[in-house]
Amino acid sequence: MRLPTGIFTAAALVALMLMGGQGAAQAEGRQSRRPAVQRPAHDGVATLAAALRQAFQFNPDIRAQRSQVRATQEQIPQARAGLLPQVSATTYAGVLATRSILGGPPNTTGGSTLYQRGVALTATQTLFDGWRTQNATLQAQQQVGTQREQMRAIEQSVMLDVATTYLAVFTGQALVEVQQRNVGFLTETLNTTRTRLASGVATPTDVSQAEARLSRGLSDLSATQTDLAVARDRFLRLVGAPPAARLTVVPAVDQLLPGSREASRQVAGESNPAVLAAISTVRAAESAIRVAQGQMLPQVSVQSQIARDLDVDSSTRRTDSVQVIGRLTVPLYSGGAPESQVRQSRELLGQAQAMLDGARAQSRSAAYAGHAALDNATFTIRAATAEVRAAEVTVDGVRKQYEAGLRTLTELLNAQQDTVSARARLLQAQSDRLIASYTVLAATGRLELPRLGVSQPPVASAPPQSDWGVRGDAWGELRNPTGPARPPSSR
Repeated sequence: MRLPTGIFTAAALVALMLMGGQGAAQAEGRQSRRPAVQRPAHDGVATLAAALRQAFQFNPDIRAQRSQVRATQEQIPQARAGLLPQVSATTYAGVLATRSILGGPPNTTGGSTLYQRGVALTATQTLFDGWRTQNATLQAQQQVGTQREQMRAIEQSVMLDVATTYLAVFTGQALVEVQQRNVGFLTETLNTTRTRLASGVATPTDVSQAEARLSRGLSDLSATQTDLAVARDRFLRLVGAPPAARLTVVPAVDQLLPGSREASRQVAGESNPAVLAAISTVRAAESAIRVAQGQMLPQVSVQSQIARDLDVDSSTRRTDSVQVIGRLTVPLYSGGAPESQVRQSRELLGQAQAMLDGARAQSRSAAYAGHAALDNATFTIRAATAEVRAAEVTVDGVRKQYEAGLRTLTELLNAQQDTVSARARLLQAQSDRLIASYTVLAATGRLELPRLGVSQPPVASAPPQSDWGVRGDAWGELRNPTGPARPPSSR
């Protein structure tokens, strides 16, 4: 699958011209970025490994899902709080003024003013809540697992988009070079035909044919350059940096693929991140049923309070009290709400199981289709390689015969067009084969940087805070009311 070296040379020149036209806009975009995010300074991304690393670190879709994972992780300490002590302090202060009218003549009055105040410390410990806390914690853990697998799915989807776009730019550069060579050939043919017309060998019709084919070649070149510019812009959006003027060849990943279509289907049904996320969702739904059932079980708790009240009334200056109360609550009837929640949770479990079946079928189908496309592209490459070789020989032979007067100009132009089409098909087939390979990797859950031999850059990760950390700094989160700083756009 190695392309001719001439293709890379001309493709680099064309890409440089395209870079020049976009340089001002890209420079303005770089100046508008905020300096908060440390991005590598370079003129462009030249390798697929570098593009994957940069996208993994800076792509906004991946960053957003990482924040979602960290937010979901906080549900674990929130769920565990159900069986942890709840401690509160209460204080009060006020004025109590009284005025009394005593009976009997003469009427007499009496009154007093008391400045009441007091303080109390209350602690509540739940001993048994129908296992709702334990099941809620398990549910939160499974929900975190769902979000993590969804993050892997988004990462691999972005990695596939990056690989596809990288190959689109790489192939676009080569196709631009092919069209440029075609325009050069047609220009030379037109000049030769005009010379032959002046000498009386060619006809005005031949000149018109050559001019028409040259116009068509220029149109094809413009269309190819436009496709390349669009691919470069998509690359910039995904990676956060423009592609280099000359990209390196993408290595094959055949050694990472399952051996057959059926093997790809089997692996995808077990290892695809969407399938694993659906499995975690099913387990979370099972825990949700047990949480709902716990509402109908007895609840046991203990509450203790230490209080001091001053100037309760005119005859009591201070009262100190210590209170310990145990409570047993047995739900008898709650209007049918807990029972309804149990039925609702069971239906949501059925929904999650159906979604798991759908995710497994979809991932298997994607893996099978990707492997089928891989096999087809392999066959197409062999056929297109033979076609290019034969077309090049044909156009050289027809040119010599045309110069000798044995062939017409139309035959020469048709042979040249067949050669250009064959080269384009070969380049596209080579790109399609690599894209199919990465598609199978994504469908089987194997499109990860370490598997590709690419070092994974560090990313921000904040595990949920421990219970002790929460209790040790109860007001810590109040000191950051604005939340985390928002990273700047990648463009």
